[in-house]
Amino acid sequence: MRINYDIEDLRAFCCLVRCGQYTAAAEVLCITPSALSRRIAKLEAEIGGKLFERTTRRLVVTPLGVSLYERVLPALSQLDASVAEAARSAQGDARSLRLGAVASVGYSVLPKVLPALYAEFPGVFLSIRDSNATVVTQMVEEGDVEFAVTTSVTFPQSLAVQKLGTYDYNLVYRNPQALAGFPATLSWRDLADLPVVGLHPLSSTRLQIDSVLHANAIARPWKLEVDQLATMLSLVRNGAFVAVMPTLFDVRDQGLHVARIQNPDITRDFYIVHRSDVSLSSPARCLIGLIRDHCDQASKLARH
Repeated sequence: MRINYDIEDLRAFCCLVRCGQYTAAAEVLCITPSALSRRIAKLEAEIGGKLFERTTRRLVVTPLGVSLYERVLPALSQLDASVAEAARSAQGDARSLRLGAVASVGYSVLPKVLPALYAEFPGVFLSIRDSNATVVTQMVEEGDVEFAVTTSVTFPQSLAVQKLGTYDYNLVYRNPQALAGFPATLSWRDLADLPVVGLHPLSSTRLQIDSVLHANAIARPWKLEVDQLATMLSLVRNGAFVAVMPTLFDVRDQGLHVARIQNPDITRDFYIVHRSDVSLSSPARCLIGLIRDHCDQASKLARH
């Protein structure tokens, strides 16, 4: 069954739902209330049901109208975003780049390299999708992002995978007195009496660390756990807690200190992944090079 409607009918419908009044919605749309009324009547006729109940006092959205609004609004937003992206791409230097990143990279690496990307591509529009390794890898596979920086997962054969490096873990803290009497390099057993905050137990970092500690008969050190990296850093900055974070994090510019954690050594590889059947854009190739150079430099500094 084909329903005869146009995009402007749907825009008018969504605007009327938001405004709740014909006069106000017509003003936003720059049309007359009677023209708006005709659009709504046409849409209702095509659908075969009422979208609004009109009384002398107010306009009420029907259950059918609520259901349509919840489905149509995201679709219109996506459509507008797609057209805007095409317009940016048509403006010569203006390009669009979507990438995925695990939280540790999004927080610690990207802020260091993005100024150089914008120096090379001043008009680029960047969309960063940060999530866990499984999700950002899936985004690449499904074409939602052009590439991703991610940690170890089971990579599908459709993806090209380039290893960026390997990291281990530091203890991050604010107050130097918190580690008074401890050695310069900590063991995981040293954390037992410290107020360590960790990420939630299903995060890839926690799963890895907990697994290794269990295999070595070492008690897990967590005294508190949170879902978000930003919450963890806020607790550390407050001075009451310390946290285990990848050595990728450069926290020195935030007034924080680090101590290496070893014995046992817990390491993790991280990668650049992109679809094998899709050519990378110039901004993507530039950003990948910047990320690789930054990680190489950080690795050299960590060894000295």
